[in-house]
Amino acid sequence: MTRKILFSVVLLATISLTAQEKKWSVEANYPISISDNEVRTDLPGIVDLGIKYRFLEIGFARLGAGISAGVFHEDLDLNELPGAFTTKRTNWLIQPRVFMEFKIPALEKFRPAIGLGYTVVRSKFDNEHFPIEIRPESRTDTDGGININVGISYDITKRIFIQAQYDYVRNNITRSDLPDINEDSMFLKFGAGFRF
Repeated sequence: MTRKILFSVVLLATISLTAQEKKWSVEANYPISISDNEVRTDLPGIVDLGIKYRFLEIGFARLGAGISAGVFHEDLDLNELPGAFTTKRTNWLIQPRVFMEFKIPALEKFRPAIGLGYTVVRSKFDNEHFPIEIRPESRTDTDGGININVGISYDITKRIFIQAQYDYVRNNITRSDLPDINEDSMFLKFGAGFRF
């Protein structure tokens, strides 16, 4: 009988501790491009969705991996100008990364984090009435680069949090019609998430 009670207590304690760890989180953010390279990434943001998994705890830090996907879109109508055109530009950003999240004992609700990863930028251009010798009517490009992420979250409850992030991306653009270009992209993201 004592063994059964002891086993039940250990089992309940293990389940309770596992439930408190909350290794997974999902998040939704509003992304804002703060880049000054208008052609590539300076588009209005729509949404950025992500998922993270924390797999190792080292003292006051937790190491994890995650992936997020963001969408930026703009309709540009210049039909009133000579040689006018209409274009739709959409960028999809896929950002896998590893990250380290820190617990500060004096500020338990705040969790600063830093991450390192790679950003894939998939861009689609749909042009109408654009001079064909300058650009084709529609094209899709894929570029990418190293991504550094810095952020902070604030726990509203044990499961729900709000956050702010800064992403720096060093894009390496390679095209047959252009020389290789290295250009910086920067994004701010504001959102909320849920830990489970």
